[in-house]
Amino acid sequence: MRFTFPFVWKIALLLLALLLPELSPRLQGDEEIVPVHIKPAIPTDTGLLREPPLDLTKFTRQDFDALSSSVGVDKIHKKWTDAVTPLPPHARSGALGLTEEEVKTYMRQVRDLFDQGLAVPVSDVGLISTQEDIIRRPMLNHIAAFANDTVRVYLLVQKTSTDKNWGYFSIVQDLTVDPPLDYFAEIKGAKVKFEGTGCYKCHSSGPLAIHPARADLVNDEALTAAINHHIANQPRSRFFFPPGDRQPDYGKPLEMKTCTKCHDEDGDRAPLYRVHSHPIRVLVDFGHMPPKHRLTAEEITELKAWLEQKP
Repeated sequence: MRFTFPFVWKIALLLLALLLPELSPRLQGDEEIVPVHIKPAIPTDTGLLREPPLDLTKFTRQDFDALSSSVGVDKIHKKWTDAVTPLPPHARSGALGLTEEEVKTYMRQVRDLFDQGLAVPVSDVGLISTQEDIIRRPMLNHIAAFANDTVRVYLLVQKTSTDKNWGYFSIVQDLTVDPPLDYFAEIKGAKVKFEGTGCYKCHSSGPLAIHPARADLVNDEALTAAINHHIANQPRSRFFFPPGDRQPDYGKPLEMKTCTKCHDEDGDRAPLYRVHSHPIRVLVDFGHMPPKHRLTAEEITELKAWLEQKP
């Protein structure tokens, strides 16, 4: 029996997919998520960054693997089919608005699932957090998504390359109200502390997409693509400011037409203010925003002038 070249090629690709399952398409619900290669994070010299891009040439993949694994090797590098870990149905049927204690319970629950090795986290060195004006060190992240019909929940387990201990942070999106309400908190043991203005500086519209600081500083490209797909399909939501941390007057929002196609009162995402300057500067300079094209030189000049205006 003779095999044609195309037939042999198909067999080779099938064997490769079996041997390297991370290259195969994964399922998220009923949707097939075809993984895309992580693009290198390359600054475009817009002049928007307040500090030069952090030089990570001496931070190796081996450094990344070793530091990431300090959280516990049994908790990461998980085999998966669905990138979003299902949660049991909400205990209170027909709820219209979660109580703060219910939100905190979800946050503790996903923390416990992670610690028990029952979550599906993606590990990376985050671009936005690593490029902070003050930190200026690789920020290691483990990010996992969870959901049921009542909530979307996210867990971030994070530390810098020089810290000893890992911090736990969570987002709960209450889907029982319209629009959904986003709660942000830090988890320390049994204590859950809601955060307002500190988290809002980067999170105007809930969780951010995962952008590794370098193409090799992420452990699972397919999982990254699937979680980003889940985040991209999130509903327009509102930010919860706890009573002791009320929302300040942030002035007028960004009005650039290219940005307000999404970030507007009537858009898919919330308006942007100068308080969001850090993620704006990083995501635009590294070419992640706008998502389908880059700003023109004139638009960069306009954006820079707006960011540098005094309140």
